[in-house]
Amino acid sequence: MPGSSSAASEPSLERQLVRLAVPAFVALVSEPLFLLVDSAIVGRLGTVPLAALGIAGAALTVVVSLCVFLAYATTAAVARRAGAGDLRGALSQGMDGLWLAAGIGVVCAGAGQAVAPWAVDALGASAAVAPEATTYLRIGLTGLPGMLVVLAATGVLRGVQDTRTPLVVATAGGLVNAALNALLVYPAGLGLPGSALGTVLTQTAMGAALALPVVRAARRAGVPLQPHAAGIRRSASAGVPLLVRTLTLRAALLLGTYVAARTPRGDVALAAHQVAGSVWSFLAFALDALAIAAQALVGNALGAGDAARARRVLRRTLEWGLVSGVVLGAAALALRPAYVPVFSSDPAVQDA
Repeated sequence: MPGSSSAASEPSLERQLVRLAVPAFVALVSEPLFLLVDSAIVGRLGTVPLAALGIAGAALTVVVSLCVFLAYATTAAVARRAGAGDLRGALSQGMDGLWLAAGIGVVCAGAGQAVAPWAVDALGASAAVAPEATTYLRIGLTGLPGMLVVLAATGVLRGVQDTRTPLVVATAGGLVNAALNALLVYPAGLGLPGSALGTVLTQTAMGAALALPVVRAARRAGVPLQPHAAGIRRSASAGVPLLVRTLTLRAALLLGTYVAARTPRGDVALAAHQVAGSVWSFLAFALDALAIAAQALVGNALGAGDAARARRVLRRTLEWGLVSGVVLGAAALALRPAYVPVFSSDPAVQDA
């Protein structure tokens, strides 16, 4: 635990990284897994619904990814206070993060209803794809408050080195999402809107399930549950650098969706881009498990005044990240013939 700086602590450090990274991996991939499951289910409806999911999914992913600071900045801030022995302050910061997440989610969900058709058109949707993409996007936006609360609550729990609770909730959410989507799309006959509705219901339930243990811990520590303007501003300002970084990344990814929609192959290229993008997002989020473990341990070490340990954590996670990236990239290339047909039965989409 924090405070040890001897070389003999290296095996312990590795065990802690694994203990934090493995559950974080499962929790992190829950959202891209939602998209993968949606893609596999919707792909059986045809190329146009899959292309519509590609447009709407890209827009929703941008909003969620821009708010990822709710998890990452919260993890670092809470871990540092917890490492310094200030659990009450850590949970107070966490509660402010939850309020910020809920507020951003409500505002984005409301504003998004008006701009949904514009966003779909801006991403280059065809006349056939645009109506279905707009419908999916408008339904999907209502799940934003729940999804952003998931991010913030997960950040708090990771900050106090509890990765088990996010793991359990993410696993249950993934199973519920798959079952709901399959039920609403096919037996219920809702088609593409059923996929959006299933995901929204799952995200909302996950938000409540993760916020509850944070609220309970805050009550036990005597932390007021009402929002504090200063704390919310502090939580928001801590995420500004990550917000800028995410904006540049998402601009590049959105450009890819736009280009795919504007190619001569149109809907086929867009459907193929949706599959490739879903796989890429899954792998990228998977690798972020090491970042989560590093944040929790580095923040804890800095809070305890152990800079040497923080440097060791960083060095080890950089090494593991490089190796993991090479292995996952090679596997994704080698296994293409096995997983591409799962997402679409259209030979043209598979080829693209």
